[in-house]
Amino acid sequence: MREDRGFLPVNLSDLNRGGTRRADVIIVTADAYVDHPSFGAALIGRFLESLGLVTGIISRPDPSSPEDFRALGRPRLFFGVTAGNLDSMVSLYTAQRKIRSDDPYAPESCKVKRPYLPTIVYTNRIREAFPGVPVILGGVEASLRRVSHYDYYQDRVRRSVLLDSKADMLVYGNAEGALEEITRRLSEGVPLGEIRDVRGTAVRVNASESREKYSGCLELPPHEEVSRDHGKFSLMTKTLYENMNPFTARRIFQGADRMGVLINPPSFPLSSEKLDKLYSAGFRRREHPLCGRVEALETVRGSVTSHRGCAGGCRFCSIFLHQGKTVQSRSRGSVLSEVETLSKMGISTVTDIGGPSANMYGLRCGDGEALRKCRRVSCLYPGICPVLDTSPGEYASLLEAAGRVPGVKHVFVSTGIRHDLALNQPGLIKRLCRGHIPGHLSTAPEHCRKEVLDLMGKPGIAAYERFIREFRKESEEAGREQYAMPYFIV
Repeated sequence: MREDRGFLPVNLSDLNRGGTRRADVIIVTADAYVDHPSFGAALIGRFLESLGLVTGIISRPDPSSPEDFRALGRPRLFFGVTAGNLDSMVSLYTAQRKIRSDDPYAPESCKVKRPYLPTIVYTNRIREAFPGVPVILGGVEASLRRVSHYDYYQDRVRRSVLLDSKADMLVYGNAEGALEEITRRLSEGVPLGEIRDVRGTAVRVNASESREKYSGCLELPPHEEVSRDHGKFSLMTKTLYENMNPFTARRIFQGADRMGVLINPPSFPLSSEKLDKLYSAGFRRREHPLCGRVEALETVRGSVTSHRGCAGGCRFCSIFLHQGKTVQSRSRGSVLSEVETLSKMGISTVTDIGGPSANMYGLRCGDGEALRKCRRVSCLYPGICPVLDTSPGEYASLLEAAGRVPGVKHVFVSTGIRHDLALNQPGLIKRLCRGHIPGHLSTAPEHCRKEVLDLMGKPGIAAYERFIREFRKESEEAGREQYAMPYFIV
């Protein structure tokens, strides 16, 4: 890991100490500023810094006035706005539409409340503070709301958040590839309004402009139709899911109120080398001193992200529309280097090495030509794709190697595993049961009725029952009292 470089600037004093008077990019986030790779704002901030850009962070600004948004002045290139690690609907409300009593991504001492739909509120305040400044949306909230979407709290279908916020651009998915191209062009003097073709981005257009200039786009049912017709809404969603493979996806257009959103195909997956560089950016791995304790950090303080993406393609999950189905894994050396960093910090228990599903580390398509033609939403449903390389060797070996790092006593898997995949990875369940389960192993059967599971894109309950039998047998043989923790959607 690279030596710590200090926190990213959060005010003008920080900028001046760094020898500059102006930030190139300013990221505004609804989460506390925690300089840890599990926090998206910090990860993108460090990435932009690695490109040679002076990058500042404004965290949890008071949305009632534009004053907090002036903390770092006007950026040279743009403001980046994110609602944080979660969609703000999840952060703000319970399933009963009640305001949550706590916010684990807020500093304990913070009195400023997270606003409803921060991407919209923050963009408006930024424009009050700096009229005409370019604004780019990003993060999970932007990814999930890039087209018309159902708003559970308001019980209505809203149009794209790009249109409602009046931001200049939206970056969906993992943003590094898109931002590298965008910042390069901006630094060359190209106005943001003329950048229309970068993968992983969406831009605002008027409907006639899209039809004239971007012929060949895949056109979604317009907002006016999907907001009143369930069938059209389902067709829109299906089309979006079927165009998440960057090798086969087409440009997409959706009209709304004489305007529209033009969505470019997803970014290509990052290589292991680029992922390694991204996660070795000298993170302090703690809260900014001005924040105080942040509860969400405690969950990930001793964890390591080994990969991105999920091959499951579950119809209800945000991961697919944000990270995509291509699993992008870090190299073994990079992960072990981060484990060594934890050990040097005095962390003897690695609480997790994983990603969306831990046992997808190293998962890859075994046929590169097939990958470039594939239109399957899921590599695992209705059955595991025959060309998917499901070998468990890399992940099991990684866990063992991490356990041998000096100072490390335990290496656990806490993010959970995909149980149907584990059944096709010989020896993995035994390896987990013999030393990598912290009492409970998370799994997600989600439901037990076949017709519901089919709609979800999940395997039948028989696969889970097979997994439980194997899990209990291996736990008993290992002499360990441990339990599978199933998640169900109700």
